[in-house]
Amino acid sequence: MTTTDESFAVYVAGEQIAEDGPGLTYIHVSTPTGPIRMTREEATTLGQLLTAAADCDRRLHLSDEDAANPYLDPYPWSTEPALTVTVHGLPGPQGSKSPVGWGRSRKTGKAIPLMKESSDKVKPWRDQVSDAITKAILRGDAQPLSGPVYAEITFTMPKPASAPKRRRTYPAVSPDIDKLERSTYDAITSAKAWEDDGRVIENHNRKVYPGEHPDALDRPGAIIRLYTLTGALS
Repeated sequence: MTTTDESFAVYVAGEQIAEDGPGLTYIHVSTPTGPIRMTREEATTLGQLLTAAADCDRRLHLSDEDAANPYLDPYPWSTEPALTVTVHGLPGPQGSKSPVGWGRSRKTGKAIPLMKESSDKVKPWRDQVSDAITKAILRGDAQPLSGPVYAEITFTMPKPASAPKRRRTYPAVSPDIDKLERSTYDAITSAKAWEDDGRVIENHNRKVYPGEHPDALDRPGAIIRLYTLTGALS
């Protein structure tokens, strides 16, 4: 789990190193004595230590009254996700709609415009996410979550053919990340992994290209991680 404060995120860069083993990802971290390389597990531990150090420093600058107030602490998320699912497919953005004709309101009888999602990718993507999560629950690899949720989703987007092949690039283009989030959240609801997406009280989502982030897939899709509060039942 990465920290939600990006100033302390350790996943600043990453690469797949084939000669070091299949699927083994190392994280490159800059330090005052030079760059170091570590595994994901080591990076996770470092992230937790940095978060604890930041919290300690924050408390030093609080009044005694505020420092003793537990409600000023960050949310106590479990360090391990309650649900982790990998979905392969083209992430579809939900939110932009196009008119397809006219109909009548059942309530008022007045003519109203009929709208449909502008992107044809939305339904296939929602079906793929819902199917993957439903299968994970049926296998016993995940359980429906209750209570507050922290959602972390990494969307791997197709890299344009015109993008540089030998250096890291960033998908700072459409589709909007909030629209990708919207379609994915609705699919999670359809799979009954949570009651509805109102359960999410904190999130961190990102777009990446294949192989250009520690959580990037080798082809389009997404890694979905849902966390519950420490001690909460799934």
